[in-house]
Amino acid sequence: MFMIKKNEEQQDRLKKMFRKVKAIYGNIPPQMEFLGNIDVDYLEEFLVSILRIAKHPNIESNLFGFIRLHVAFRENYPYCKMFNTKLLLSHKYTQEILDEVIKDIKNVPFDTKHKLLAKFAIKAIYNSANCFEDDFDKLYSLGWSQKDVFDLVEHAGTILRNGRILTAYSLKEPK
Repeated sequence: MFMIKKNEEQQDRLKKMFRKVKAIYGNIPPQMEFLGNIDVDYLEEFLVSILRIAKHPNIESNLFGFIRLHVAFRENYPYCKMFNTKLLLSHKYTQEILDEVIKDIKNVPFDTKHKLLAKFAIKAIYNSANCFEDDFDKLYSLGWSQKDVFDLVEHAGTILRNGRILTAYSLKEPK
């Protein structure tokens, strides 16, 4: 799936890291294996960020998964499409709900406050030039903090960025 060369210099540390990945995900997703073999420090930082959002004090943790799902389908990231679909289905969301969110992020199965935050995060990564003070003020008036908004926008941007990097390294045939 990815052009991976084993990181022989850091195999002991990588094995420990992969045990953590397996404990979180049940297996080692190909993108995690790739990232770990590129740079164990990067994988470790990525896992810390995943654990941080999973325990977010104000944002429904599955909203992050729906953001990843929406971006993955919009960008056609096969590994992220499959991974986030399986993850959200395992959290008892139906395929119909996932399909609606894939079509439009405003269809996330949460309250209006979360819907507006999700919609803004997608706007921020795809149309950042049209994000204005009023957009932020609206979210803050709903009770979102500056950090809450940043956390979801940053996560959406990370998925977009990492997906593009992984696509560059994915095995594919030249056109």
